[in-house]
Amino acid sequence: MSALELDVGGTPWRVGPGEQWVVTGPAASGKTWLCARLARRYPDAVALVTFGHQAASAGMDWAAARWHASVGYDSPTVAEALTYEAVNDISPFEVRDPEPEARAAFAKTLAWAEGALALRPLLPRRALALSNGEQRRLMLARAILRNTPALALDDPFAGLDPAMQRTLRDALGQLAAQGRTLILATRNEDEIPPCVTHRLRLRACTVAWQGPFRATGAAPQALTLGKNPPSLPTPEVLRVRGLRCDVGGRELFDGLDWEVHAGERWLIVGPNGSGKSTLLSLIVGDSPRAYACDITRFGQRLGPGVPLWALRSRMAMVSPEMQACADPAQTVEAAACSGLFDREGRRLRPTPAQRRRAVALLTALGLHERLRDPLGTLSDGLARLALVVRALTPGPDLLLLDELCMNLEDDERKRLLRLLGRLLDETPTLTVLCVAHRPDHVPPGFDRALRLGTDHA
Repeated sequence: MSALELDVGGTPWRVGPGEQWVVTGPAASGKTWLCARLARRYPDAVALVTFGHQAASAGMDWAAARWHASVGYDSPTVAEALTYEAVNDISPFEVRDPEPEARAAFAKTLAWAEGALALRPLLPRRALALSNGEQRRLMLARAILRNTPALALDDPFAGLDPAMQRTLRDALGQLAAQGRTLILATRNEDEIPPCVTHRLRLRACTVAWQGPFRATGAAPQALTLGKNPPSLPTPEVLRVRGLRCDVGGRELFDGLDWEVHAGERWLIVGPNGSGKSTLLSLIVGDSPRAYACDITRFGQRLGPGVPLWALRSRMAMVSPEMQACADPAQTVEAAACSGLFDREGRRLRPTPAQRRRAVALLTALGLHERLRDPLGTLSDGLARLALVVRALTPGPDLLLLDELCMNLEDDERKRLLRLLGRLLDETPTLTVLCVAHRPDHVPPGFDRALRLGTDHA
């Protein structure tokens, strides 16, 4: 591969053959921007995987479909998404030469990717039925199969369980050994794989430092979970009985029984694909399957005479799917206030007191200068903070947090966890369910855990 060169804020940056680069920097420093710019400059040499915008980077429209209720859409299977035609966007009506050499090389790379990224169990499943972590492995495989000399990966470890993080670290090392050039943007120092040889540190889309670098080889810590304490002597907020759910031919939960009382703070843990996000969607009622499940919220079960909005008015949620489907044109302030009314299908103006609460929360998270900015102009991390404020502004009784700190920079994460810690102390009756993989992504005060699947961490 010939060298890749870019002018970064007036400073030349050169990626030479055999070099493996990690790109780091604080919030809004330009990591995602740099990866996208490099791929635009060298479209035939660099395959881009931007996990913050999953549907676009994967070439598939699954984010909205998954969020709006169903895995029953006619989506391709993983095996179909990894065919030579699908990866190279070849029309079935196009007349082409046989390309035996290219197809043989593709088949060899596909066989390697299926093993290195643990994709074989996923091959018969529908793309819409994949978890967020499983989607990321599929997108990475599609990028690898393009067979470009270089890969630009934006935050590739986000959302992966500890075992899958180790699998990905090994796979990236193998790619580097095969001669691929890697450019990895990451937010956590312990996610930098040992194969990295150089580092580029950004600040405000300019070069703060660049040069040779040796990774420490440290791996992310796994969550340490103790025995759950007895239930609090408070009213029951959530009751799940005998829960089973078939997703893409796979049965989840195995007859789950679970009770949650007011003021309890629960972690929901398990490997990618174990049903963590599916469980939250059933609880909040985003999936039509919720009506068929024995799930009681605040003493009521969905059905005749119990409208969804009557229960949703007491719940709030933050998730990657919600962020993927958020209106990029609305302002940050409007996005933060939208949680007050959209649950009833009405568009109303917030009261002055409600607006002041939203602005105070945005200010506490460092967004006070971005109130009038469109949500789509923010980094993935800052947009996530705005949606957290959207969930907190109405003062819910049940808060559901799916991968709360995913895509957040270190300073953003610390501000958010400090704010949540203060709010949880001030509202002891608030019940919170949180999906997380890293201990530093867990807000303070969580002393209970629901374990799904077989946690191979």
